[in-house]
Amino acid sequence: MSALLVGSTLLNTAQAGQANNSLVIGTSQEPPNINDPWRTNNLVIATEITWFMEAHLIGKDDNGDLYPEIATRVPSLANGDYKIVKDAKGNVIRNSVTFSIRKDAKWSDGTAITPKDFQFWLKVEQDDRVPVPTREPWDKAKITVQDADTFTITFDPPYLFADQITSAVGLNPAPSAAMEKAWSAFDAATKNLDSKTGAKQITDEWNKFIAQFTTSRGLPKVVSGPFKPTSWRAGNSLVLTRNPNYWITPKGGADKYLQTVQYRFIADTNTLKVNMLSGQLDALSYVGLTFDQAIEAQRSERGKYKTYFVPGATWEHVDIANAGARAQSLGLTDKRVRQALLYSIDRDALVKALFQGKQPVSNTWVSPIGKLYKKDAKDYNFDAAKAKALFAAAGWKPGPDGILAKDGKKMSLNFATTAGNKLRERVQQILQAQWKAVGVDVNIQNFPSTVVFSNDFAPRSAEGKWDLFMYAWSNDPSVERGDLWASQFVPSKDNAYAGQNYPNFKDADYDKLWNDAKTEFDLSARVKLFDKMQAIWTDEVPSLPLYFRANPYTKVPGLVNYTYTAYSLYPSWNAAQMGWASRGAAETYPQK
Repeated sequence: MSALLVGSTLLNTAQAGQANNSLVIGTSQEPPNINDPWRTNNLVIATEITWFMEAHLIGKDDNGDLYPEIATRVPSLANGDYKIVKDAKGNVIRNSVTFSIRKDAKWSDGTAITPKDFQFWLKVEQDDRVPVPTREPWDKAKITVQDADTFTITFDPPYLFADQITSAVGLNPAPSAAMEKAWSAFDAATKNLDSKTGAKQITDEWNKFIAQFTTSRGLPKVVSGPFKPTSWRAGNSLVLTRNPNYWITPKGGADKYLQTVQYRFIADTNTLKVNMLSGQLDALSYVGLTFDQAIEAQRSERGKYKTYFVPGATWEHVDIANAGARAQSLGLTDKRVRQALLYSIDRDALVKALFQGKQPVSNTWVSPIGKLYKKDAKDYNFDAAKAKALFAAAGWKPGPDGILAKDGKKMSLNFATTAGNKLRERVQQILQAQWKAVGVDVNIQNFPSTVVFSNDFAPRSAEGKWDLFMYAWSNDPSVERGDLWASQFVPSKDNAYAGQNYPNFKDADYDKLWNDAKTEFDLSARVKLFDKMQAIWTDEVPSLPLYFRANPYTKVPGLVNYTYTAYSLYPSWNAAQMGWASRGAAETYPQK
């Protein structure tokens, strides 16, 4: 679809935003499907859209403060809903959290949300046949129903963030009344299958199970949040409408707030920018313009819209394939080669040239915003001489054409990222040139986000699908656990490629520290554990840390409560209160 056609398609809808209480959001990514309650699709844009349609027991606002949504109140030690059990030595051995569900909390079909919906979610989450990205911390959790509205979740061993069970860490209700029968059919069809030899049949049966509760495009038929899906035109748009059965009424009445939300999928970020600048979009998604495009947009505001730069915990990096025959032949399984790749690039110059120095260079995956950040982590400052020495020590020496070679094999790496993201493509070209200067040949091979984040690409580095893969992880800095690098999360056939440790990083010492940190309730002690974890990580270099984003987004004046921070994560956290000031919507959370 051409830029002109996109523009003409959007014009009438977006200009009517304030007039009919609608909102048109532009995004540069389209998810392959929308999340089911078990988060089997962990793509950021899928989660952002899902939060319009999904209610949570408790949520987290822009300030990092918790608030009740399905639950009647936030659990705490003070009110007795959060409890900790210690042994004779003072170690926490078990903890629990109790929730009471609001009497008016309902699914979009009008049926009540009950403790059974959370019990069912947990039963499915704990089943090894379900391709969830991770079962932590739910693998050892237990739900006990107290009465028709109240239930207790017990973690034994304890879960460090049990009192912060927000949308970021799961426990999403699933409509058990509708799903139980279909789950029984899935169970009967797969219970005698081996997880390895029967993996394909199990996956097929799981997809069949989910398909019964979604449309042909993967939209849920029943939701719990303030909006419900209406339509999805592949490659074009997704429309959500207000859920009349959602129970929390914003100030002044729901009719004063958004009634319709439309996502427009515009993969090329330059085209996305043109649509925003010309007034054909009301706002941009968390997954929107690149940083340099946002700078240009800010210069052209003239009161028509406003661009914000929000400090965040979104980590831009390049994963390195660290397993498999291809990675072995290219030397990528040797940490000296990975270290040399990082010494070869000038990240300080990169952020200065592209981001005016506003986005800090990262040395680990932990955000500087968080309390666990290691300030003295090893910094691989640009040093071409050191890079060449490390390559040589690993047996890689320049050939007649200047390209490094070993045993007749040239170091020629395939470098992938999301196609159409102009900033990432510029970063790729800069890194490609810097690596070439030290003898590394880099071939750029980009694909749409629907391809690179599918199970056939990102999780399959060990199969040689890619050598270098640039993308970003978003995280809530208040619940950092270090899960990305635990060996149990390496994707494989055995877990239906659900793990998120894409580089296949495995380190026994890291795993032990990670396990210890999961149950260390003393912050100072946890900081020390994370210092050691980050020291191991920076020595092994499973990924090349680039920078932490100051996330840009743009919206037109008068659109209220479309905000986010590193704590609330996405603008959709506050979906029920989004609206137009001209229609009577009250602003409760101005963007900082």
